[in-house]
Amino acid sequence: MRSYNVCKLFQQVLKPENNMDIITYPWQLLEHLRDINSSLIEKQKGMESILKLVQANKNLILTGAPGTGKTYKTAEIAVALIDGSNKLPNKRVDVMNRYKTLINEKQIAFTTFHQSLDYEEFIEGLKPELDDNTKEMTYQVKEGIFKDICERAKEKTSMASLNDAIEQFKESCSENIVKVKNKSGTEFSVTYRGGKTFRVRSDNSEAEVGRDFPANIDAIKIMYQGNEDGIYNKTYVWGILKYLRENYSVTNYSIDNTDKKYLLIIDEINRGNISKIFGELITLLEKDKRIGEENEITVTLPYSQETFGVPSNLFIIGTMNTADRSIGHIDYAIRRRFSFLSLKSDRNVISSYDKYDNGTKEKAENLFDEIKDFISSNINADLDSDDLMIGHSYFLCKTSEDLKMRLEFEMIPLIEEYEKDGIIMLEKSAMKTKFEEWKALL
Repeated sequence: MRSYNVCKLFQQVLKPENNMDIITYPWQLLEHLRDINSSLIEKQKGMESILKLVQANKNLILTGAPGTGKTYKTAEIAVALIDGSNKLPNKRVDVMNRYKTLINEKQIAFTTFHQSLDYEEFIEGLKPELDDNTKEMTYQVKEGIFKDICERAKEKTSMASLNDAIEQFKESCSENIVKVKNKSGTEFSVTYRGGKTFRVRSDNSEAEVGRDFPANIDAIKIMYQGNEDGIYNKTYVWGILKYLRENYSVTNYSIDNTDKKYLLIIDEINRGNISKIFGELITLLEKDKRIGEENEITVTLPYSQETFGVPSNLFIIGTMNTADRSIGHIDYAIRRRFSFLSLKSDRNVISSYDKYDNGTKEKAENLFDEIKDFISSNINADLDSDDLMIGHSYFLCKTSEDLKMRLEFEMIPLIEEYEKDGIIMLEKSAMKTKFEEWKALL
């Protein structure tokens, strides 16, 4: 009787609209649980293998044709790398919620490479700033996304609360003049116009109207760690740090020896001129050249003149579309600094999708088989069909109507582009005949 009640409970969970068979016998329940457990174990093993690859090299590029889930996979890898594969949620929505949390906490950064991206945007560069008071144009050193996450990854301490406070204080000072007191109790004004400094002016200043002075943000961080030697405009820096402690819940400084992981995701990494974007920092990407490693290397950055290295707890994951023949391939200097993992179009993903209405699953599977056979039979002999097979995500449609629209307006146009690029070797008339056959399947 107990087994029967458990089965009745499962009948309520596994609803017919999910296109799943109703479980009517105890042995079916046990078999189903075995299948679920086996699937979860295989998924975890697969993720553990990927994580070993990432940790061995620090840099990974996921390659594959459109729709094979490269960008989709980066979120799973990022969460598993930071939290551990055993804590990776089973549901996609839970993975993405955790992924968004880690982005908000700035442990993960995401960017997309493109042909106009350069060193000045990605690492650091001079950017013009217009002074609202004097109307004069000045140039400030601005950090790019790579330098920013590297600096965060170096801070294996309680710096996070101070960093967050500084970011909030920047916003306040950008919109209004904020009044702060120094050690002697004298008030001074603080504004922020971008760059690495706050601009300060004492209320007792005898300098000409409109003239202010810098309070370096890095100096605030140094003083927070207990070191005041050589700090310029020390009394202003002290006042700002005191204000941050009192108004933004900055915790006391403490050393944390845990190796907190950070991750930079670069989508479409081969769309940018990688050598130009990374510049001299390409060498620093290697695992043994990272900070704290055996062959540690640092460089002096050209604009800020700061000493810079890539921390060992920063990981880089890129994605690369193998079907895009219009862009250059990654050169050998980059290839030897990255591991490569190919994601292939997977029929099993189509079969395991659980949101089809009646009959759509079989149509999606048949269409996948037809297109795979077509590409394999007509591809240029110099190319690999796995690099060009349309990805499984194109076939994940709830209804036959959705699948037909995706075939007509996404898959067929992509195959037509393959033909124009000399990837598919078949006459257009024969291709059109095949297209009509595919539409008839739906």
